[in-house]
Amino acid sequence: MARDPFRKRIKVIIDILGDMVNRRDVTREQLVEIVKEVYAREKIQPIRGKAQPPDLYDKELASLYVVGKYGLGLDIDYPDFFNKLFYKEELFDKAVESILNGDYSSARSIVLELSPQHVIDSNTVARMLRIAFTKTILGFMDEKEFITLLQKTIEVFPEEERTIRNYVRFYVAHKIAEAIYRGIIRDRVTKEAYKQAFAAKIGFPKTLPSDEYISVIAREVYRIPKHVLEKVLSMKQS
Repeated sequence: MARDPFRKRIKVIIDILGDMVNRRDVTREQLVEIVKEVYAREKIQPIRGKAQPPDLYDKELASLYVVGKYGLGLDIDYPDFFNKLFYKEELFDKAVESILNGDYSSARSIVLELSPQHVIDSNTVARMLRIAFTKTILGFMDEKEFITLLQKTIEVFPEEERTIRNYVRFYVAHKIAEAIYRGIIRDRVTKEAYKQAFAAKIGFPKTLPSDEYISVIAREVYRIPKHVLEKVLSMKQS
């Protein structure tokens, strides 16, 4: 059986969601604190890049939303409860669908609505992409569809091209880290070839993550030992 880097994460998320369904009275803010506490206990990091922004655990609710909706169908069984906790993620998901369906104006309207300043900003666009990214890595969205989304998102939000390219870099870094975890990449030559080929496949051949960036994700999110990474990545000595 192939190793699955997300198996424990999904199990923990299912347990959290089960507790929430039984309680029903939890608020979104309380859920964020519960996720933070449980992840710390289970030694799980939120899905992230190099940075750890203050709203990281609020962003991590995207993982609970994806598992809850696409894995467990909680949006159908407990719609009021689900919408109360995941109203942001529901709207971001609608924005993703709007982009894929060619309804760019609706996608922009949703992002404007969810932006704290009611402007198109990098954090809100990245949170929208996080929904699709999470669906993809957890197996609920086809990778080709996600690649199409990335390409179309630049058309929808041309003013946020830098943000989208940063997200491409983030995605490539995660895919390389996952390939190292699964034993697909075992040396630096394979890593470099995989990095170049994957970025070209997405349509952003010059948008490449550094090995240092990949190493942070590989260590923190995928829990890959340092001695394994040293065989594959050019890492700063620490």
